[in-house]
Amino acid sequence: MRKSAIVIGFGAFFITMALLLKFYAFDKLAVIPLDQNSRQVAVDKNAYIFDAGTLKFQRDTTLTTTVGAVAQKDASESFGHNAVIFSKWQYSSIPQTKTPQTASTEKFAVNRHTGKVIDWSGDQENGKAIKHTGYTVKFPFGTEKTTYPYWDGSIEKSMSMKYAGTEKIDGLTVYRFEGSVPRQTLATQPIKDTPGFLFGQPKSSPGVKAKYTYANDRTIWVEPQTGAFIKVREAQQQWLTNPKTNKSVQVLKTTSTFNDATVKQNVDDYKGKASQLKALKLAPWILGILGLLLLIGGVLMALLLGRGGEGGRHHAADEDTDADYDEADDDEADDETQGGVSGLLDGADEDATARLGTDDA
Repeated sequence: MRKSAIVIGFGAFFITMALLLKFYAFDKLAVIPLDQNSRQVAVDKNAYIFDAGTLKFQRDTTLTTTVGAVAQKDASESFGHNAVIFSKWQYSSIPQTKTPQTASTEKFAVNRHTGKVIDWSGDQENGKAIKHTGYTVKFPFGTEKTTYPYWDGSIEKSMSMKYAGTEKIDGLTVYRFEGSVPRQTLATQPIKDTPGFLFGQPKSSPGVKAKYTYANDRTIWVEPQTGAFIKVREAQQQWLTNPKTNKSVQVLKTTSTFNDATVKQNVDDYKGKASQLKALKLAPWILGILGLLLLIGGVLMALLLGRGGEGGRHHAADEDTDADYDEADDDEADDETQGGVSGLLDGADEDATARLGTDDA
């Protein structure tokens, strides 16, 4: 019985550990840290762009875009709601000028477990109050092969990113998501003051308040356990259109991709975390099944040992009874034998006396 109790105890322990890992440990690890700080660099060495600094078109130039996202720990703790507040910034530059080609800032709050944007009064973009939606800095922990809404700051709304395949980057398994933004008004700057000569007018002609439009084909490679963006590529185009003549001029054409150093850093940062989360997902199932088997085995062992004990007791009782029967038989036999001998002796004595009496006569 002692052995079965030990087996049952181990079974209960494994099931308890399985429940703790599933409902407690995973949630503790699958969370965005309050001190998150990331910096990503995307590069296109063959960009075509109208340089606002020199007022010239630059062909086959190197366009470098730097994106940073920093968690605001104090603001996050003050806000609560299981959220982390991010300050995100981005700027692009070319070597021909020190003037940034584009620059933007954002502030938003996301759920620490799901990674999805949540309502927050300080939500803004470029200092303007706005309501972010969808996902911004990552996809959810346990990313699935489906479609996710991703925030595009240029159009100030979410666009769809659809699962398009599974690949490996430096040995790390990633899901590839693809999505497109059809040409539409650039919400961050729908109208831009533009030199008239850009539309074929004389250089001395007055400026034009041109309509700014934008399109983008975006690809994001996501590590599925953590939801982290390992690599991002954006094939972006921009146009300026003279509203009077409806003439459009393309002012940007670029395919910018995270550079090798950024991708390698992301792989190094999230490879270990992905393995831990994957193990935490499998461990509860393994421990749970093992614990259940041990419980069943312990109960069966207890039942078998119980039956075996009863059988042993019955067998011992039978032996005792047989022994009693044997002793009784032996006693009866002894009594019969003793009675017979005594009778014989008694008879012999009587015969002898009779003979003696005859002889005397």
